[in-house]
Amino acid sequence: MRYVLIWLENDEQVAGFLQHAIEESGRIDRMGYVLAIRIPQTREFAGFVMLEIDPEQKSTAEVGCILLPAYWKSGYASEILRALLAFGFGDLALHRVYGKCDELNLASAHVMEKCGLQYEGTLREHVWLRDHWRSTRYYGMLSGDYSGRVENGTPVPSSGDSSR
Repeated sequence: MRYVLIWLENDEQVAGFLQHAIEESGRIDRMGYVLAIRIPQTREFAGFVMLEIDPEQKSTAEVGCILLPAYWKSGYASEILRALLAFGFGDLALHRVYGKCDELNLASAHVMEKCGLQYEGTLREHVWLRDHWRSTRYYGMLSGDYSGRVENGTPVPSSGDSSR
């Protein structure tokens, strides 16, 4: 959580976050998806994932994933991001999906690049995060860039253009 902008440091804040996610899941005009990550073999809780549609630009959504340290470097983050991209570009018919991470969080940057999101730039020292000014790296993918195909663990770009 050291790189994450949301602050969940006590039971009250966690309960509020979960209550918001539960309420959003029941809305007909749903704009946010916050889902638990569970390990398929054991059903253990491993973290959570989110996809938030931009209320001002409903064809755009942000994706994010927070895994417990025990599940880092296991391939789960890439698998989850690929599933979010499929959901966003498939079921939700989005035009753009983006992710962001603290510039110090090289593992998250690597996952986004590995899954085919393109580096779009860094917003420098724009917010105070616990003990330092945070600079945020942005990554994005357009619907025309998404093919849904994966070869050898790497997404294959669409052969079409990205002007949709």
